[in-house]
Amino acid sequence: MLGQLLSEKIGYGVVVQHDPYRIFVQTMGAANANQIITLFDEMRVMPDQAVRDSLTMATVKTGLFKRRMIHVARRFGALKKWADFSNVSLQRLIKSFEGTPIYEEALKEVFTKDLDLEKLVCVLRKIREGEIQLQKVETGGNATPVARVGIERVSMKTDLIPPERMRAVLIESAKVRLLNETCTFVCTNCWSYVEMIHTKDLSDKPKCPRCGSSAIGLLKVEEEKALPIIEKKGEKLTKNEEKLHKQALQTAQLIAKYGKAAVLALCARKVQPSDVREVLEKQPRLSDEFYELVLEVERKAMSKRFW
Repeated sequence: MLGQLLSEKIGYGVVVQHDPYRIFVQTMGAANANQIITLFDEMRVMPDQAVRDSLTMATVKTGLFKRRMIHVARRFGALKKWADFSNVSLQRLIKSFEGTPIYEEALKEVFTKDLDLEKLVCVLRKIREGEIQLQKVETGGNATPVARVGIERVSMKTDLIPPERMRAVLIESAKVRLLNETCTFVCTNCWSYVEMIHTKDLSDKPKCPRCGSSAIGLLKVEEEKALPIIEKKGEKLTKNEEKLHKQALQTAQLIAKYGKAAVLALCARKVQPSDVREVLEKQPRLSDEFYELVLEVERKAMSKRFW
């Protein structure tokens, strides 16, 4: 929180590191001890809720929060366990999960296991009431014994947000995931073809090998579960089979028009054909923009699911 407020005042990021006994602030000469004391004076008069809001705002910009959110997202199944996000930007990852239980749970874990929000409120209240006093110590430029031990331990490691690299990582991750999905494809023209195929093995314009039609429907079920709608030719279907039949027709319309791009978009988690249509109308080609749009509709769909 100290780093967040100081950064807002001087106009650029500062290096902040801390342990239970010390807070180190490195500003490259842009701030001095008097300014830090002035900042504490401003913090101590802040309402309790303003303190909570400011700490939350500062927390979501830290590497600590990023690590917690990655762990939570993996537990939720929103990130593959093997995906390495240790060296990527925080900004897009936060945006991807903002407003979802993943985001809230990550904050909860940080404030439960890493930071003591209520103790901060309490300390600032005690400073405000005079129970705790701030004092500037003149050392002639030399570190005090307490500071020296801390410097040796933490080595002044930075906690700044890394440069913007998240976009490329998210796009590449989406490509790998969507191209490695396996789905069941059925021909909605002749209703005599059904096959499970890896999406990466599809042509840009999938067609039925029996009749040559491009009206190929996609179903996210095993081939055995799709066989009845082929065998019955769409007649006397059970309720579940009717649902699959409808899905096949809806997805076939998109695949016939947009080809493999529609297939990959339909493989996104929890999305509906209407969501996919919006993506394809904006970007029908397999590009970085396409994968970003897919990730966005996927995020919205997963958010609805969790809530």
